[in-house]
Amino acid sequence: MITAFGPFDGGWNVSERLLDALERGRAEVEEAWGAPAAFVRLAVDTETIERQLGGALGELRPSHLLLMGQAAARDGLTLERVARNRRDFAAPDACGRRGPLGPVRAGGPDLRAATWPDLAGAAAALSRAGFPAAVSDDAGAHLCNQALYLALERADPLATFLHLPPCAEQVADRVPAALRRPEAPRMTIAEMARAVGVVLRHTRTIAAAA
Repeated sequence: MITAFGPFDGGWNVSERLLDALERGRAEVEEAWGAPAAFVRLAVDTETIERQLGGALGELRPSHLLLMGQAAARDGLTLERVARNRRDFAAPDACGRRGPLGPVRAGGPDLRAATWPDLAGAAAALSRAGFPAAVSDDAGAHLCNQALYLALERADPLATFLHLPPCAEQVADRVPAALRRPEAPRMTIAEMARAVGVVLRHTRTIAAAA
């Protein structure tokens, strides 16, 4: 299951447009993964994200979960290794909530580790394919982190979060998040879609070899 978030931070969200592209190219995604794929859109709403995500996971019961979202300050693709039990929104969610909002889960552990296999290997595969990529230990304190933390409370599916930098199309559309650092290199949505295929193919390969 691959997810994306809706509009955020004053404009359209690169993750949602990327999910649109992946869904249009479903055949290529499923060829890379070797099995059917599901695509789910999530609202940027801290109060409903648990219900949104839990409902989709309960209905679809995927073996793996690749959450995706936008990170305006990053220049490359980052696979998140941990989620933290915190909510502190520099930018408001879709309902205007911002600032320190408390933990994701009262009484929960400070950290939860991503369960998607071989994130370092996936980042290395992306780099070999020519994509700027790294593994990250900081998923932020917004909905991206919250969604990953909630997903990792479950025994299944195996999960991680793929943070995406603003894309070239957002620069052309003058989306605010993409214009804060106009000198930064920008990937296109088509390039990001190919990068997701690299991650899926790598994960499929190591699963087959296990």
